[in-house]
Amino acid sequence: MTAVLQIEGLDVFAPAPGGPRQLVFGSSLSAGRGESVGLVGESGSGKTLTVRAIAGLLPEGFTVDGSIRVDGQDLSDLDPRSLRDVRARRIGMIFQTPRAHLNPLRSIGDFMTEALVSVGGARQADAERRARELLDEVGITDPGRRMRQHPAELSGGLLQRVMIAATLAMDPRILLADEITTALDVTTQEEVMAVIADLRTHRELALLFITHDLALAGAVCDRVNVMQHGRIVETLAAGSMRQDATHEYTRTLMSAALDEAVPVDARQDNAEPILRIEDLRKRYRVRAAGGGTEILQAVDGVTLEVAPGGSLGIVGESGSGKSTTARILVGLERADSGIIHVAGEDWSRPARRGCERRSRAKIAQMVFQDPYQSLDRRQTVRQCLTEAVRVHRPNDAKGIVAARVDELMTQVRLDPRLADTRPRSLSGGQRQRVAIARALAADPLLLVLDEAVSALDVTTRVEILTLLDDIRRDTGVALLMITHDLTVIRRLCDRVIVMRRGTVEESGSAEDILDDPRAEYTRMLLDSIPREGWSPRRRGLGRTQALPTIIDDAPAP
Repeated sequence: MTAVLQIEGLDVFAPAPGGPRQLVFGSSLSAGRGESVGLVGESGSGKTLTVRAIAGLLPEGFTVDGSIRVDGQDLSDLDPRSLRDVRARRIGMIFQTPRAHLNPLRSIGDFMTEALVSVGGARQADAERRARELLDEVGITDPGRRMRQHPAELSGGLLQRVMIAATLAMDPRILLADEITTALDVTTQEEVMAVIADLRTHRELALLFITHDLALAGAVCDRVNVMQHGRIVETLAAGSMRQDATHEYTRTLMSAALDEAVPVDARQDNAEPILRIEDLRKRYRVRAAGGGTEILQAVDGVTLEVAPGGSLGIVGESGSGKSTTARILVGLERADSGIIHVAGEDWSRPARRGCERRSRAKIAQMVFQDPYQSLDRRQTVRQCLTEAVRVHRPNDAKGIVAARVDELMTQVRLDPRLADTRPRSLSGGQRQRVAIARALAADPLLLVLDEAVSALDVTTRVEILTLLDDIRRDTGVALLMITHDLTVIRRLCDRVIVMRRGTVEESGSAEDILDDPRAEYTRMLLDSIPREGWSPRRRGLGRTQALPTIIDDAPAP
């Protein structure tokens, strides 16, 4: 097979005070026409640096050595103009977070036609027609209307399809896909990967797929390269990698992905529930497709309970109402109707006074999906935790506060040497540990975790889930886990409710729901999880969804 992309002996160096610091060491890989090649490893392994070196998107001051060939042409032999032309026309790059790469003030149509006009030289009318064809090709319904919309009006899954469509505008020879499914729910992930699989077949595109999910890479790739500490330590055929893997790191990734340890059941079943929600409802008025507004029912009659020391998982696709339910609970949104009782108190109405908000915060704390956004980038770890402790213990002496900060760091297993480090210098897992420690500073009775591990690599995810289970066992704090990942539910939760379009599809013990689901929707979620012998398929979701919104991705009624 003729290699569309061929990398040989790639080295990447970062600028440093003592001279260039090497981050990628002699990496070699190739991808042929219609072939899918995976690059798998934990955060910091060098995957993204490798793909950005190919695309010419390394930070300023970084240098590259070795050979990068596209269609047999060595990029290092090209002058800057020819190099830009090759990268614009032959290489397509799909990023992890499409919303971060789209101008929120410009329409989807502006984004889609920009390359066609400025690089391809097409007339505006021809560019718009081609953009609609591309949107249709990736399964986006009503492309004319979508082109008039802005990024805030589309869900994450639809935005990722827009990114794929825009990448195809210049008919590239290879797609570089960097963690493109990390924050997507399992059904949206399946749809996106099915779109890419179809494109590979019909266009004979080469695909370099960067991911930390070994199971997904094994399901959608022909060959998988495993990367650790900047080196490719093993290359395996995807179909037989579990049998052929010999490197210890590869086996560690596999065991982390397969680990389904049963969580400790710390519930106090005879006690009054720490959280009780009855018939919760929330709706939003959103812009309608044909003008005017319409009602979006984001949460519709949700009822649930969490026992002291228990762990309840709420699972469902993006737009199912999971996060809206959690945000109402902690006071970030206001319900239209329903009853919320927490620790025997009525929280059905939002707190209005500062003392009331602080009182509630001592009972329930929330940990968000992205700790880099939820932590103050100007504060060190010590300053962040000290501030949190002082909010809830304003009268404690300085020494007592400092001792509590040390205790929190120990509780979440953070190295004491990181106390004077800022978030930008921490890994994703370390930042999430800081966020959990900050929440624990209040000694809460309930932790609400909103997709708190969805962006973490598989081994870090297992570490954080094990940490949370240990904290629940040691402190008796109850956990409410919001997630789209059913493997997280199996690992952490003793009970689960499945939500779809704002309503509860089914609920029960995690074992019953995951091993013997009653609802067809739950079975579909389970079928969408990558595993041996699995391949992605389009289920028609992208063509039937109504307009998603930035409030909630659920279809309008």
